[in-house]
Amino acid sequence: MGKVSINVNTPAIGQQHEFLVPDNMTVRDVIALMAKILASEYGVSSDTADLTLFDNSDSSVLDFEYSLSQLGISDGAKLILL
Repeated sequence: MGKVSINVNTPAIGQQHEFLVPDNMTVRDVIALMAKILASEYGVSSDTADLTLFDNSDSSVLDFEYSLSQLGISDGAKLILL
């Protein structure tokens, strides 16, 4: 299992964060992990029902069911969490 370092912009809280996550983790699980971390740090809701992860390079929505490696997400990728 490898890991990938991603840069995630979160406009709702006006912050960018670097996350190091397993590359075989599904996008759904990545979103849940990030929501949990952001909730503990900023006191925001950890509800993931309305959250979506976008690839900043082409504005595509990352499919919840695929892993980061399956989607071609590699180190240094810039993503947006909305």
